[in-house]
Amino acid sequence: MVAFTQPARRVWVLARQEAERLQHHYVGPEHLLLGLLRHRHNQAARVLRAHGLDLETVRGEVDRLVARGVLPAPRPSDDALLASLGIDPVAVRRRLRESFGAEAVDQATQRVRTRPIHAVAWPPMGGTPLLAKRVFRLAYQEAVARGQEVGPEHLLLGLLGDASEPADTELPLDQQVSVSLGLPDHDHHPVRLLAEARGLTLAVLGSAVRGELDRDR
Repeated sequence: MVAFTQPARRVWVLARQEAERLQHHYVGPEHLLLGLLRHRHNQAARVLRAHGLDLETVRGEVDRLVARGVLPAPRPSDDALLASLGIDPVAVRRRLRESFGAEAVDQATQRVRTRPIHAVAWPPMGGTPLLAKRVFRLAYQEAVARGQEVGPEHLLLGLLGDASEPADTELPLDQQVSVSLGLPDHDHHPVRLLAEARGLTLAVLGSAVRGELDRDR
């Protein structure tokens, strides 16, 4: 099994943080792209910046896609959603601490939040829906083809491949999750829209990343 490099694992953590910043209850291609740029010290980020896609610019474009309704607007927090169902999350946490002890509950919560990414085709979610599974599968294939571990560069190639080609048939559960989150169909893939907003094509970006990878072989 091809492993994820430490930089790729860090990109995943940063992507989840970007999803939280936008109050999105999922991790999608737009968050992974922002995670790559936030990590900074990788070839993928350098290629993106060289083509005018720096962190500030992409964040601004993502915010514009949200404003246009192409990406979901911020959603209420988990506590707010529970409260809307008549569940008091504070009371629930209090009862858990009374039953199992504060230390045990806090340790369990921390383990879930900091769960590491293992050598798998895509990382475990820790409760956050991943709507970019195909990105990880394509990144995995790019790494295998070069006999490399999955790094940020392969993640970017996975993003570009996912944006370039028609998606595989979604499982019914994935379709339900996408609809419930208000996500666009493949014709409005955020990475393609972000590239086109800067006058770029996915093919140009892909060639630049592959050039960097092939130079290191």
